[in-house]
Amino acid sequence: MKIAVKSVAQVLGLAVLFLVFGCSENQSENPSPVEEDGQMFYGSVIDPNGAVDAAELRNILKDVGRAEVRFEGEVTATCPKKGCWMDVASGEDTVFVRFLDYGFFVPTEGAEGKRAVMAGEAFFDTLTVDMLRHYAEDSGESEEAIAAISEPELRLAFTATGVMIED
Repeated sequence: MKIAVKSVAQVLGLAVLFLVFGCSENQSENPSPVEEDGQMFYGSVIDPNGAVDAAELRNILKDVGRAEVRFEGEVTATCPKKGCWMDVASGEDTVFVRFLDYGFFVPTEGAEGKRAVMAGEAFFDTLTVDMLRHYAEDSGESEEAIAAISEPELRLAFTATGVMIED
């Protein structure tokens, strides 16, 4: 099957479709988390030791652009619809975390304020206005707040293969 992309509008349209259906309820079931010593693991069970904070992450990325690392911080928000993303505060940064191939999800509530360690790939990502509006809608923002989003945003991002959240 050959698919030809004829315009930027088609590519953007496909990206919007991915976002709309990415957090939808028809995704496969979330694999069961694993509990070990008061720590909950989602996705792969990872070694939480030796994780870096956001300042060190930025330092690593300025040289290489993308890096496989373990990163730690405090969960500030998770997707309330499915648990398909989370924001993690570390120092002065808030890192946007998604999960590899939507292969697992974190709790939709109750993780806020807890320490988390993620293993995966860190990078800088430009979130389009459509993406930002989608995530704001998922978070339950008002229509006015969603409509006020008018500029893309460059963010420190992370695609996790495994997440540990301390209980």
